[in-house]
Amino acid sequence: MEWPHQLWWRDSVAGLRELLAHGLTRQQIRTALESGRWQRPLPGVIIGHSGPLSADQRRKSGLIFGGPHAMLSHRSAAAVLGLRVREHDVEITVPHGRPRPNTGFVRVHQSNRSRSQVIRRGLPCSATARTVVDVACDLRNGDDVRALVSDAVQRGLVTVTALSEEARRCPRHNPALLRAALEDVSEGARSAGEAAFLRLVRRAGLPMPELNVLVRTPGGVFRVDALWRELGVAVEIDGAAWHLGAVPWERDLHRQNLLMSSGLLLLRFPFRRLRDDPTGVIDELRGALRFRAA
Repeated sequence: MEWPHQLWWRDSVAGLRELLAHGLTRQQIRTALESGRWQRPLPGVIIGHSGPLSADQRRKSGLIFGGPHAMLSHRSAAAVLGLRVREHDVEITVPHGRPRPNTGFVRVHQSNRSRSQVIRRGLPCSATARTVVDVACDLRNGDDVRALVSDAVQRGLVTVTALSEEARRCPRHNPALLRAALEDVSEGARSAGEAAFLRLVRRAGLPMPELNVLVRTPGGVFRVDALWRELGVAVEIDGAAWHLGAVPWERDLHRQNLLMSSGLLLLRFPFRRLRDDPTGVIDELRGALRFRAA
């Protein structure tokens, strides 16, 4: 008898009774496991087929291993909820005081926080705001945190308000990178480059620009990363993928010419300069603002 894609608690009386009710004996169950037709991917979990497990089967196995109160969390919940993260192990959260060890491909977290959750593809997951905060607090690079937060907000998966409220409830002592990312995103930064530029401007005490502004030109409407509207100064932050080919380069020059023909003084900074030459970037920007203000 075949049981494709079925998961069972090995030690669950209800699960064992279900199997026995379909005419299987304990010996048949044992034989199916020993022969490899069925498999036990985690302690206490039986899956009724051989071969590799799908991503969702691994996640469901982890949930069954964690017990009836487990939910997907951190990167596993993020992957199911559509956040752009890379999942390695299956991560679950169980109520505090019900410890389970990290086992196999499952990483177990404990929490006594509110168990707000959503169901996706039949899998219980931590709510989106909590998931973003949990993943962000595990990251050690500010640019990675800003990329996670800005992407989730831009695609409408969560709001800055919801993230800020969840961050205030975060038990971590100092989620400073998360707070900085939320501040940048709330001001309109859409990328790590824009956020880094915004921090330089703020530290230099310069007037804050509008971010991601649509500008009408004789040849169409284009978006600029930062704009000092009254002074007619705009800034573009060029990422690592800038100028990879002749056609994009020519198209970019055409766009730049149209922006300048609309009366803007346009400055362009590669993302690398924000990191390696912040003083030079600010000096050039300050000079442009002073020139237009004169």
